[in-house]
Amino acid sequence: MRIPRKLILNFFTKSYLKQADSFPMTILNSRMKSMISDLWFCMAIIMPFFLLFMILFFLIQTFIYPEIEYFPTYLSVMLLPWLVLLFIILNKDIASGMSAGKRTFGFKIVDIQTKKEASQLQCMLRNVTMMLWPLEVLMIIINPKRRIGDFIAKTEVVETEICVIDTLIQDLDSIDKISPRLILISLFIIVGLTSISFIGTI
Repeated sequence: MRIPRKLILNFFTKSYLKQADSFPMTILNSRMKSMISDLWFCMAIIMPFFLLFMILFFLIQTFIYPEIEYFPTYLSVMLLPWLVLLFIILNKDIASGMSAGKRTFGFKIVDIQTKKEASQLQCMLRNVTMMLWPLEVLMIIINPKRRIGDFIAKTEVVETEICVIDTLIQDLDSIDKISPRLILISLFIIVGLTSISFIGTI
């Protein structure tokens, strides 16, 4: 699965990488720093698309259809970047069980029983609880190895060697294919989360 290098290493992700391992938040443990940096990294990947769609929204609202309502137009234009962001967050760990944040701080996701590298599906399932992040943060404080998502996916987070970001691209490139079941479940979850978010704005 070839991933364009510039997609992962764009201006925003490079800026993140320069400071990710030197967070000033000394009160946080490495697992919490890893969790926060993962969110930042996912947002940094999507940032060029977000800016592009913001420009598109401005052009539509100003020059093409100035008479249409602001809010529905904004929602429709920003829907795609939001869906892509959710997909990235859900599947951020599928390359060898290590996301960007986990590589930066030296962590890996393994199966709780076999202690071997977690499967792609397990890595995705553990991120289903991302909407419960306040509870997940609390769980990490109590038990750095397992948060709520890990109990669902039957995984745990173990310490490993710190890796450079290039290994993420190499591991993504080495993936022959993503399971169709993984994609379908991811899309089902994304539709559900998007529906909940949309209902919350009404």
